[in-house]
Amino acid sequence: MDIDPELSIASDGAELAASASSAGWNEFVRLVPLDQEPIPAPVGMHIVNNAAAVQLGKAFFWDIQVGSDGQTACATCHFQGGADDRTFNTLFPGADGIWASGGVTGPGQQFTPSNITNNDRVGSQGVPRASFVSINPDPNQAADICTPLPGPFGEHRRVGGRNSPTMIGAVYFRDAFWDGHANHVFNGNDAFGLTGIGSGPVAIENAALASQAVAPINDEFEMTCVGRPLNGPGSLGEKVLARTALRLQHVASNDSVLGPLANPGGTGLLCDGVPCSYRELIRRAMGDDLADNAEANFTLIWGEALYAYEATLIPNKTPLDRFLKGNYQALTPKQLHGLGLFVGRAGCNVCHNGGLLSDATWRAHQVAGPLNADGGDQGFHNLGVTATDDDTGRGRVLPSGLTFSESGSSFDVGAFKTPGLRNIKLTAPYMHNGGKATLGDVIDFYARGGGDVQNPQLTGLLRPFTLTSYDRAALIEFLSGALTDCRVEKHRAPFDHPELPIPNRSSGLPAVGASGTGPCP
Repeated sequence: MDIDPELSIASDGAELAASASSAGWNEFVRLVPLDQEPIPAPVGMHIVNNAAAVQLGKAFFWDIQVGSDGQTACATCHFQGGADDRTFNTLFPGADGIWASGGVTGPGQQFTPSNITNNDRVGSQGVPRASFVSINPDPNQAADICTPLPGPFGEHRRVGGRNSPTMIGAVYFRDAFWDGHANHVFNGNDAFGLTGIGSGPVAIENAALASQAVAPINDEFEMTCVGRPLNGPGSLGEKVLARTALRLQHVASNDSVLGPLANPGGTGLLCDGVPCSYRELIRRAMGDDLADNAEANFTLIWGEALYAYEATLIPNKTPLDRFLKGNYQALTPKQLHGLGLFVGRAGCNVCHNGGLLSDATWRAHQVAGPLNADGGDQGFHNLGVTATDDDTGRGRVLPSGLTFSESGSSFDVGAFKTPGLRNIKLTAPYMHNGGKATLGDVIDFYARGGGDVQNPQLTGLLRPFTLTSYDRAALIEFLSGALTDCRVEKHRAPFDHPELPIPNRSSGLPAVGASGTGPCP
C-alpha cells in the first residue's frame, strides 16, 4: 500500500490513525472522531421539554406552509445531504446581471453542472418576487396574499447568491452561514446577535443555529414575500399558529421523532387524536406562557425549536470515525492513501481539522483563539475563489458602517467560512459560489495553490502541491467514501423526514421513517 512518505510513518492503519489524530500534530490541526468535538450548551433557552422541542423544530423545518408561496420549507433547500441538488433555475447572474454559465442565458433554464469562471453563482431558489399584502385568513390555504413585483427573474423563483451549505452537523459551528453573520448569540429576533446590526429581547449564548433559523423566513430570496412581518398581528407567527402542523404532507408512522404524532389516515400531525396545532406543540415544548403569547414571540420560539431539532443531526457514524476509534479495517487501502495525503502532502487538515473537519468550530475557537494565521476571524479565509469585490463575505461593510468581522482585519474581506467535509459526496456543487462542480475540481483548485482570483486579502495558508493520477483518485475516494455517514445517504434516523414536494425538481421526497431507504453496515 502506497502511503505518502512525507508523513514519515508506517503504512499500517494503526500508525496512520495515530498520526492523523495526535502524534506529530498540534491540538488544532489533528483529526478526531466527531463524538470528541465539543458542543457548548446554549445558555438561557426557554425549552421545558427537549423531546417536544425537537418535534416542534422538525415540524417547523419540513413544513411547506411556512413559505409565502405555501410550497417552500427550510428543507426545500436542505434535503440532499442537508443541501440542494436541483439544477433547473439555480443560477444567480452576479452583479452584472448576465447569466453566462452552464449553458444558461436567463432565468428558468436548466444548468449543466460546470466550473464557473465569471461572477455567476449556483444558489437555491426561493419564492417568486412579490410584495406581501396579508396572510390568508383561510387556514386551509398555505400561500400568503402577495402582489407580484418585477425583477430580473420575472415570474420565476428568485435564486440566492450563494451555494446552500448543509445544515447537518452545523451545530458545531461557532457562527453560521458562509459569512458567519448568524451570530453565536441569539437575540430572539434576528440573526445578528449583539453586534448592533440587529436587536432582540434575549441574549442566548452558544446558539448560532437559532440565529441562523430566523434569517431565511425573513429573506425575500428564500421564503417570504417582501414585507411579511414575523411577529405580531398579521405575521408569519399568526399564519403558522392558525394552521395544522404539516397539514399538506405525509409523515411515516415510524418517523424517529414525529411518528407518535403521525396521521395514519392522511396528512398532518395528530395530537391526542385531533389535528395538531402549532400552538399545542409549542405548549408541550416551551410551556403555557410562551404558547399563550406565541404571536408576539414567534421568532424566539422558531429559533429555539430549530436549534433543538438541528442539534440532533450529528453525522458521527462514518468510516473515518470508526477508523479513528481503532477499527483500522474501516478504510479501504485507497481511502488510507487519501487520508495520508489529506494530513500530509496536500495539507488539507490545516483548515479542515477536528471532528467536523473545519476550523470554524467552537473547538477551533477554543484551541486556537479568535484569530487565524492571517489575523482575520478564526475559520474564515479568502481563497481567491471569486473576486473580493464580487462578494466581500465576512468583511462586508453594511450601510450603517458595521461589519460581520470581529477582528476588523482586511483579511476578512472576501473571506468565507471553512465548511465541514462530512457527507461532502452528497452536497455538490462546492465552494461558496457553487463554482466547482466535482470533488476533483476542488482538489485541482487547491493543488494549483488556490487563488484563481488574486487579491491582497488572499490567505497565506494556500500552498500548491503535486498529485499523481492515483493520488487524486485516492483523495477523492477518501472524501467521498470515508466521510459519508450511511444514515444520511439512506435517510435513516435521525435523518428521516416527512414527505417533501420540491419545486423545479423531477420528484420530491417521500415520507421516510427511522429505517430509511435501506440498511447501513
